[in-house]
Amino acid sequence: MKDLFMYFIHPVFISILLLLLGVFFRFNRKKKNAWLSFSLAAVLFFSVSTSFLPNYLIRQLEITYPVCEPGQLTLSDEPIPIIVLGAGYGHNEALPPLNRLNTTTLGRLVEAVRIYQQLPNAKVAGSAGLIYQKISQAQAIAEGALALGVSPSDTLQIRGALNTWEEAGKCAARFGKGSRVVIATDAIHMPRAMMLFEAKGLQPIAAPTNHLIKTEISLTLFDFLPSTASLRKTELVMHEYLGMLWAKWVLL
Repeated sequence: MKDLFMYFIHPVFISILLLLLGVFFRFNRKKKNAWLSFSLAAVLFFSVSTSFLPNYLIRQLEITYPVCEPGQLTLSDEPIPIIVLGAGYGHNEALPPLNRLNTTTLGRLVEAVRIYQQLPNAKVAGSAGLIYQKISQAQAIAEGALALGVSPSDTLQIRGALNTWEEAGKCAARFGKGSRVVIATDAIHMPRAMMLFEAKGLQPIAAPTNHLIKTEISLTLFDFLPSTASLRKTELVMHEYLGMLWAKWVLL
């Protein structure tokens, strides 16, 4: 339902509708209405297919939480699980464990292992369920953690969840409400993840990674040219903002 809704409000889809509406007006000799439709379609398309607007919106999400510094965390006797939120994998026995993870999941795992190496009494927990594969994504992430040197005794699996809301619920059931957990996920996804984990009664600690905006935003000539990369960024940032609205209106 949510994916279908996002399709129909996608700016490119709306731009096409405006173009068709403009053609309709033009054939019916309503030149002012046609000009307005064509102009709105052009403005909307260039806004989302050039880099300035999507980069700005992504930046606002990514600066919400700073990079996790393990030395600044308050230590306790209880192990602190570092939850690697799932983002995709492909189970292929011919490939080594790290190569089975897609680049997004791998980036999250690498950040989790970095924190694990600096945080005493920590665990690395793979998360997410079975998605048309022989093993769960949680297991695939755990196998990747072992390949990066995480001790088998420090490797956990949170199976069964198919989205962030379910992952938060599984973690609350596994570790108990009020527990501290480190969340390793994309910086753009972190505000929504923190919202959902807090709603489940946990005390999440943000460990953002896979930043899309790595330097200060500066405009060049190419920033005013449409590109598929900018369209992809628009899709990602729309997914997050709409996901937060969905969480507030439907889930919470």
